[in-house]
Amino acid sequence: MTTSLARKPLLIDALQYNKPERARFKEWRDGGVGCVHVTLAIWENARETLAVIGEWNRLLEHNADLVALATSGEDIQRIAASGRTAIVYGFQDTSPFEDDIELVEIFYQLGVRIAQLTYNVQNRVASGCWEPDENGVSKFFGRNVINEMNRLGMLVDVSHCTERSCFDAIEYSSRPIAVTHANPSEFVGTDIELNRRNKSTPLIKRLAERGGVIGLSMYPKIMRDGSNCTLDTFLDMTAWTVDLVGVDAVGLGTDYYDGWPESEIKWWRAGRWSRESAIPIKGFSAWPSWFQSSVDFPKILEGMAKRGFSEDEIAKIAGGNWLRLFDESFAPQQVQAEASAA
Repeated sequence: MTTSLARKPLLIDALQYNKPERARFKEWRDGGVGCVHVTLAIWENARETLAVIGEWNRLLEHNADLVALATSGEDIQRIAASGRTAIVYGFQDTSPFEDDIELVEIFYQLGVRIAQLTYNVQNRVASGCWEPDENGVSKFFGRNVINEMNRLGMLVDVSHCTERSCFDAIEYSSRPIAVTHANPSEFVGTDIELNRRNKSTPLIKRLAERGGVIGLSMYPKIMRDGSNCTLDTFLDMTAWTVDLVGVDAVGLGTDYYDGWPESEIKWWRAGRWSRESAIPIKGFSAWPSWFQSSVDFPKILEGMAKRGFSEDEIAKIAGGNWLRLFDESFAPQQVQAEASAA
């Protein structure tokens, strides 16, 4: 299915965590995806993450006809223009930094451009969404990590953080931050498996006020009606969020995954710190019929067009807003400041 748009927008998916393999890269090509933020680590320490980066580097080398690493907004545009998909390296936890502030720069030099402060639980930097709501960013190490990410050009992500951690990060960060993959809790409601993952209306508003972007997700466990969510409902949520905070603050972050065994969920949910998940594991949820893989992205763009979104609005939601934020965020702070002054 192809869109009826007069011009094809740059499409950026702000979060996927697939088992990395060529089959996924082909789906990105067939779905017209120009850029994907991929997950390198959740619970991995520094040494383990280095091994993952090595594996990804070899994958990029062996699949250079389909994908290439991007470390700047310019890279993303150049790679997408060549018909390939730009890969942005990211973490879903700050565990690779361990307790060493110097490792932030080391991973930046290796290409990492996005890091989520924590994944569901409490760590040295911040508190995750399974913890008490009042827990936030740690006043010493957490603030220093955010400052160092700001200095280098590594985007702060708070998708799995507590409400307090999210607000703290917005205020402590000197640069806009991101919610790469979550949905508005007011729209979705609480009758979903992972109801603590979504974000409140005041938080989304504050994120947008500070120049951040939220990536709306097709992940069944955080969508209204779960696997039975219709495309119309997803588009309702998109329109609702745009009405709430404006079109410049809304993007896509599917949280799509494929290729993993069901046992992988236990690793994501329990890590090394528990034998069982804090939230009962119900197994993989089926993706909605209208989004079975990245090949189906054109259905969403076509749906937006039918809803009356303008081409400019679709271009912003599809990837323009992420491109702006990535372009601003990935450069070192001094370079970014000089570019703004010019």
